[in-house]
Amino acid sequence: MGAFELNSSTLHRNEIYADGLNPKRLREECIIALKVYDSCRQQDCLTPAQIGPARSAEHVCMGDEHIHEGDIIDPPDNAAAVTIDFLRIKKIIIVDKKPNPFKNGYWDIDIKYVFEYRLTFREADGTVIGCIRANSIFNKRITLFGSIGSDLAISTDLFRSFNDSQTIDSEPFIMVEAKSVALTADLHHKRGHHNFPEDKHCHDHQRVPNEVLVTIGLFSIVKLFRVVNLTVESRGFCVPEECEDISPLNPCEFFDSLDFPLDIFAPPQKPEFVAGISGNIPKGKKDCGC
Repeated sequence: MGAFELNSSTLHRNEIYADGLNPKRLREECIIALKVYDSCRQQDCLTPAQIGPARSAEHVCMGDEHIHEGDIIDPPDNAAAVTIDFLRIKKIIIVDKKPNPFKNGYWDIDIKYVFEYRLTFREADGTVIGCIRANSIFNKRITLFGSIGSDLAISTDLFRSFNDSQTIDSEPFIMVEAKSVALTADLHHKRGHHNFPEDKHCHDHQRVPNEVLVTIGLFSIVKLFRVVNLTVESRGFCVPEECEDISPLNPCEFFDSLDFPLDIFAPPQKPEFVAGISGNIPKGKKDCGC
């Protein structure tokens, strides 16, 4: 009886294995994938020095003030405090994408983040004066590896836009994921005087708010990817490394580090050309040696 149970169990396992779940019979599968060539994550604390004063996202009347869309917000004179809430990333704009002039295969990506939020002004006793929708803009440049390709013709009936042949440029595609956090909002004051011009001895000053300065936290992940065929085995989620802080290169330092392009002046002959041998002058060789 025990042998019969064992045989049944063995047969049952064989049936499962026959369905392709036997780990010893794993097969490689070819898929069409959006292959990530490079990615990075960033955690930016955006201060007023980076995003400037808050600007109005709407036309609104606040007291006697008429604030137009796009104007720097001039708070009410009696405002003693301001708060920020309902922050969201309204739009992420990929402004530009071009090859990095110094690093082959790398791409410079210019990204614009548009934040929208609500500002609420209060008097000293906490009474609400009014609310206004505002926005701020942050521009960022990131450099990532995207490799080098060429234009590719593609046609598929999976998407309507691809019913006819389309051309995919040689450039990699970009994906930006971001999350924002409202940190602080503060009134920026200018110093005003009471209107007593006849009293020269009056030194009473009144602080009048003229701008709203906000600080926003930004988490973002930027990826460069291409459409490729892959054979893959999943090992879970991938977490990008932090974005490398690439400071602007000094053009002269970069130029001086290059090998002298002797091939331009004396093109290689066939044996050297086929062998891929460069005729550049080795680094450190200063004399002409003509």
